[in-house]
Amino acid sequence: ITQLYCYFIYNILRNHGREIESLREVFLRLGQMAFTGVAEKNIVFTDEDLIKYNLQLSQFLSGFLMELLEREDSAQSVVCTFPHLTIQEFVAALAKVLTVDPRNIVKFLSEAHSTTDGRFE
Repeated sequence: ITQLYCYFIYNILRNHGREIESLREVFLRLGQMAFTGVAEKNIVFTDEDLIKYNLQLSQFLSGFLMELLEREDSAQSVVCTFPHLTIQEFVAALAKVLTVDPRNIVKFLSEAHSTTDGRFE
């Protein structure tokens, strides 16, 4: 499944990444949002989350995120989610591997492994 997700991400980067100036930076911010979501058991992201990570919906991000219409009472808003939790986890993990200092990766993995609520299994 890892190879399938690599092809999925490669396809998005190759075919939808032309509109983005700093593709790596945008992907890493998306990965940080995904990681925070995994850490906090959050799969739905609001406009506030996108603003917090300096992300704007675009053709590039729409390759990773699905837009859903959410209704609360009489108000409607658009929220985003990854197509599947495993894709969110993969994007989060890939972004961490690309940003964590290799000398600290064992420490990072040990901390993730020590959580007992199953977030990082």
